Amino acid sequence: MDSELVKNNRITVRDGIHLSSLRPEDKVALLEHLQSRDVYQTTLNIPYPYLEGHADSWIQKRVEHTRNCGKEVTFAIRTADGKLIGIVSADNHEPGTSHRAEIGYWLAKPFWGKGMMTDAVKAYVEYALRELQVVRLTAHVFELNAGSARVLEKNGFKLEGRFRQHLMKDGQLLDARFYGLLKEDLPIQSHSR
Repeated sequence: MDSELVKNNRITVRDGIHLSSLRPEDKVALLEHLQSRDVYQTTLNIPYPYLEGHADSWIQKRVEHTRNCGKEVTFAIRTADGKLIGIVSADNHEPGTSHRAEIGYWLAKPFWGKGMMTDAVKAYVEYALRELQVVRLTAHVFELNAGSARVLEKNGFKLEGRFRQHLMKDGQLLDARFYGLLKEDLPIQSHSR
């Protein structure tokens, strides 16, 4: 995984925060952070309550996907001591098969409001455009999730549409915002991380 952008299997996001591959021992942090109903409310595919079997299955799928594809598409967001505090990914992307990928992300609640997710998405976008060789990234957010919309907008994503009653969560149909980013929308400078 080493390149100019990825050094020693990690991508520096900012002082004290980096992205790196998922590890089996991340299960403990996943179980801790995904017990938060607030994190659950902002995501579509994370179950609640989040159980050991969910963590085991998801980690195994991610590790196998990386092994089969040869490139990482899912990164743990980590503190300086290596503790997982969130995820940023394009879980369903298979490098080399498509020009586009949909990203998703979550961050443990104690780290909300500090700009960490904005910086993590920025680092991931640069990685995806360079290393995954996509030319288009997309993301959808719940209409009421203004924080997640701001993360995307600060990273150059454009609102491409609003979809009424597009997503189902807890038996309710929810409106969604759909965002897109083209490689040509962002000037990618050489990276010195």
